[in-house]
Amino acid sequence: MSFKGAAFASDKFWRLFDESDGSLLGSLAWERYAPTLQHVHEHGCRTALKRNEKKRNEGTFKEKNRQVYCGAYQIRAKVIRNLPADKLAGVQSADVVHHIEEGEIAHTDLRIVPAQGPAPFDIETTKTVVVDRLWRACTGPITHICAEDRDLLAHPNTNLPTPPAGEYVDKRWWISRIWYQWRFRRLLKQYQRETASAAVSTE
Repeated sequence: MSFKGAAFASDKFWRLFDESDGSLLGSLAWERYAPTLQHVHEHGCRTALKRNEKKRNEGTFKEKNRQVYCGAYQIRAKVIRNLPADKLAGVQSADVVHHIEEGEIAHTDLRIVPAQGPAPFDIETTKTVVVDRLWRACTGPITHICAEDRDLLAHPNTNLPTPPAGEYVDKRWWISRIWYQWRFRRLLKQYQRETASAAVSTE
């Protein structure tokens, strides 16, 4: 989904959808709920697999249009939240909001509200500027090959470029990494209990 032919396209990588309320919506995986690269890659592989299975069930799947998870880039939440400070971006507010979707607890909404009233940019120009700012703040790529994609002779992850901010480096202190994983296990158990409780109450 992030390619035009074989070439990587940052504007397709940051897919911002127009919402009925005028906001722009994107999708991320939040580190709090995916504390290791293994969690991130598992999330990506499941997402691609679900999309392919859906198309197969609908009878619209074509091998040439197969969804392939290639890896990830990292961006800090504070970069997103600081977008309104960039007067050229035409953004009123920007934030990341945890939103469990299709059972994926790491899924997070990227929600951007364009500036209201007279503005020098239209919505498409705002999108272009925002995508440019976000891409420039990313680090990576963190490439990966899912088990179901090992049959590909030429994996598209070889076409993932290094963004202007450079390669990804996990700078977290080792104690922080342990803390994040412990917190994640607690959050996961809490989510599983709540899900089980909801299932019982609706039977």
